[in-house]
Amino acid sequence: MEETKNKSIGFKRRINLSVKMLKQAWRLRKRSLITFFVGAFLETGGSISAIYASAQLSALLAKFATTGSTVGIWYWFWVLLITGLLTGLGFLTMSYAKRELYFVFVRWSTNTFLKALTEIDLPGFYDDTIRNQINKVAGSYTWQMSNLSEANLDLMYGLIRFVAITAVVSQITWWIVPLIAIFLVPTLISDSKVANLQWFVWDQKGDERHTFWGLEYIIRHSKGQMELRSSQAAKYVLNKIDTMNRIFYSEQEHRYKKARPMLIGSQVLENIGPAIAGIVVLKQFLTKAISLEKYFFITGALIRIGGALNNIFGTVTRMQEPLLLADSYFKLLDEIPKVTDSPEALTLVAKTTPKIKFENVSFTYPHQTDPIFTNLNLEILPGEHVALVGENGAGKSTLIKLLLRFYRPDSGRILINDQDLNELTIESWYSQIATLFQSFNEYPLPISENIEIGRSDQKSNKKQLEQAAEFGGVDELVKQYKHGWETVLDSSFKKGVEPSGGQWQRVALARAFYRRANVLILDEPTSAIDARAEYNIFNNIFDHYKNKSAIIVSHRFSTVRRADRIVVLDEGKIVEQGSHQALMKKGGLYHELFTKQAEGYRD
Repeated sequence: MEETKNKSIGFKRRINLSVKMLKQAWRLRKRSLITFFVGAFLETGGSISAIYASAQLSALLAKFATTGSTVGIWYWFWVLLITGLLTGLGFLTMSYAKRELYFVFVRWSTNTFLKALTEIDLPGFYDDTIRNQINKVAGSYTWQMSNLSEANLDLMYGLIRFVAITAVVSQITWWIVPLIAIFLVPTLISDSKVANLQWFVWDQKGDERHTFWGLEYIIRHSKGQMELRSSQAAKYVLNKIDTMNRIFYSEQEHRYKKARPMLIGSQVLENIGPAIAGIVVLKQFLTKAISLEKYFFITGALIRIGGALNNIFGTVTRMQEPLLLADSYFKLLDEIPKVTDSPEALTLVAKTTPKIKFENVSFTYPHQTDPIFTNLNLEILPGEHVALVGENGAGKSTLIKLLLRFYRPDSGRILINDQDLNELTIESWYSQIATLFQSFNEYPLPISENIEIGRSDQKSNKKQLEQAAEFGGVDELVKQYKHGWETVLDSSFKKGVEPSGGQWQRVALARAFYRRANVLILDEPTSAIDARAEYNIFNNIFDHYKNKSAIIVSHRFSTVRRADRIVVLDEGKIVEQGSHQALMKKGGLYHELFTKQAEGYRD
């Protein structure tokens, strides 16, 4: 598999991301951000005042040792004590504000990321670049974005502290600051490179990490464990995960070892700047170029300046990995969907069941060359029950995806009541339909909520819930469960149970029925349900949806016999259509497929 080249984001992009995070903090909690900066200025002011008070007190104590004079000692002692309290209060204020913003960012980053995933075009999930970004972000965004927020504020505090102390010290000895800064630059460069090495696993090994998370998910869930154990595959999967981790981190470890001499060298250089400055200041004192209190003040400030620069560079280094994640995070947020409503889109107003028409529709999946449909024509009348049948790859599910506007046709039109689907607001079209896909969602929620989520835009309706449960064959399950409607469909919960595949499919069917939509779209709706339950469910569909359209995709021909019309697809073309009786009489592809399946049941 081809790997993408590992590229570190540039300085300008890092600044942009840092500013973006500050703006987001302001939008999320202005009060906390203001509180933080008040604390930062309070701590900085208190710290500088404390250095000055300490220098004065130290000089007076030295004078006391030789002359016995106590003049000013107690004054500067109390000044030092008060400034120390102010410094502590500033730290406390900053810490409180940072924790407030941390939790706010956790909530924001989680909700925003998940919302962004619901807005990305479905084809985007199959795009290498977007999928890799999702995989990089998904593993740690909840805490990394919050950590970046904290580090960003720490950087602001470090800069405020550095500028303030520098402004004071430069009035006395201006050359100290650039001297220390020069010797800290190698540390910043080396630490940045190490941070990029740590991100290597996510940046360059995206698809492999995708495999890792998929296998890890299987191991964490009971359904996955059933097959792992019974097929004796656990050892194989664990070895595969271990092999991937060994490959991931051995290369990272190798690169880290190569960078180690540079890290050691930078650490040595980091201490040279303050040492030189200390020697020069001491010489100035010994030659009486500066007074004792100035010596104490400068040496105290020197330590603070070194600490401030260390804090700035250390924070910048600490921000490298979260910044790389934030880069992918914001790129995902900036991803512009292509399948969207146009500004002139119309709202579909259909109190009755709409007419659906495919008019000369041609379609090829992105990054593929073979077309699925070429000039496909199909009309579904209001209230008509149509079954789509055919062998795998015939285009049945693709037709449904186009009808749901997950993809747009390359040419031709899909008309809803003679209006182009592309010219309608998608939400107004979705309000008219109910769907059940072959891979349906299994929500870890109470059974009532699992059904009512089918029409989550309106208040719960007990009568509608019970009727949908009856149509889907769920009512008997509810009676069996100890906690009734409050039973959670996940055995890991206190009031939970673990439904079988067929029971889950009944719940998903009831969810679709609960919508009471004008168009019912079912893609293999009863593949996991026994024959008797399937018979009852389809009788409910055909009997109770007489004035509403139903589009049913199924490989089980027994389920579609009662359909008003059966459309037979073969390699993206409609080769036959008609009632069961008419198609059987015709003796074409439908007759062949039906007969083979019937023989299989008889055998």
